[in-house]
Amino acid sequence: MGRPRRSYALWLTGHAVRFVLWLLVTAVCAAMLWRVFLSNIPPAEMKRLSPNKALAEAYEAHGEELTLYTQKQASVTKGEHNYGYFGVTRCVFVPEAEQIQLTFRYNNSTLKRVKEDFALAEVPERGVKIFDVTVVKVTDTTPDDASDNVDGSPNLKKERISPSSHQIDTTGLYTYILYTFDGVVMTDDTITAYLDIYYEGGIDYNKDAYGTLRLYHVQDPKLPVELSGKERKALKNTIFCEE
Repeated sequence: MGRPRRSYALWLTGHAVRFVLWLLVTAVCAAMLWRVFLSNIPPAEMKRLSPNKALAEAYEAHGEELTLYTQKQASVTKGEHNYGYFGVTRCVFVPEAEQIQLTFRYNNSTLKRVKEDFALAEVPERGVKIFDVTVVKVTDTTPDDASDNVDGSPNLKKERISPSSHQIDTTGLYTYILYTFDGVVMTDDTITAYLDIYYEGGIDYNKDAYGTLRLYHVQDPKLPVELSGKERKALKNTIFCEE
């Protein structure tokens, strides 16, 4: 005997409902994964050097011989109090321009932590500069004696450098800031350089930073960076505009 018409209709309806629910769940998961994937990719301008006078003049003087390098350092803060709060997705040193350019990043959850950590009335706005970000360069004033290169040694000279410019962009999950630091002279006696991050509502350079990321260490290899076609074009246009 065949399946009763009423039972078959219920069976078919049940399968159809389950299929629709499966499609909805799959679509939601795919959308979330796609959103996270896209948000993890920095905007195009955050992946390129920002041309300015110092960089354009160095490029004009050295052309394709212009030195650019980076180092492989920890890209995300990993302290107990700031795990995953901040990251640097790109850091390029340009010695002939006495310049560092880096892309600083933090996610939306970091803003929620800032509200909690500093007892704010509300979560800070996205896409707005709320952190004081500086480069600290450490130089050995007694390079012939490496035994005194310890924290707190008077033979280690620290220089704090503020950014000369910045530009901000956002994705669904992140705020990106491309910083340019001019006047950064890296010598053979430079031991290390790192990024200090303070909340702008509570800056005290005598206290530990809210977050710190190392950018350079003298013992780590310098990895060459090549200018992209768009970076070359932008620098040439900057040179032309200066003339």
